[in-house]
Amino acid sequence: MTDPADATLAAYQSRAQEYLRGSARPAPELIAYLGRFASLTRPGPVLEIGSVPGWDAGYLEGHGVQVIRTDATPAFVSLLRAAGHHARLLDARTDPLGGPYQGILANAVLHHLNRDQFEDVLRRARTAVAASGVLGFTLKEGDGAAWSEHKLGLPRHFTYWREPAVRTALHRAGWSDTSIRHVASRDNWLYVLARTSTAGPPDTSTPDNCP
Repeated sequence: MTDPADATLAAYQSRAQEYLRGSARPAPELIAYLGRFASLTRPGPVLEIGSVPGWDAGYLEGHGVQVIRTDATPAFVSLLRAAGHHARLLDARTDPLGGPYQGILANAVLHHLNRDQFEDVLRRARTAVAASGVLGFTLKEGDGAAWSEHKLGLPRHFTYWREPAVRTALHRAGWSDTSIRHVASRDNWLYVLARTSTAGPPDTSTPDNCP
């Protein structure tokens, strides 16, 4: 059976320009999240998994973080390079992540993976960060998995997550200090920051269940 993530990548490859044009600029909740991530990872380096449309890396760089841009979609890598950025092709399912990094960021990316692939990326990310390294990612909140043609008019596959399952997966992968925030917008989201066991809590300014 074809991996649903391959069909999702094919949709992005076919409609790369449409995706870029239809991507909204970061909302205040995401900007605040990126600010917390920057404060934990400055000066980097940070590996960004799934860099298009590019605003996240731009924000981090504007706050003193060195970002390594990557994407699994060749058309997106070409768009990044055309915009003057160094970018490389990286499929988090199969390609070595490299490192060590001070942080790894995957905004709205890992929910395209199935649950086994997701846990595999968490384990490999743990070995790719330095001591006190940080992993940041966002997921759509919900149950099960589904296909959607919203935004691109082509099918993309999403795996939905609840907080307890995310915490369990992170613990199994060796991440010990975790903050998960619930953010409501058109979809409900989980904004996750995790650190290795040698570090303190990633964020204590507000309770985990507050956006």
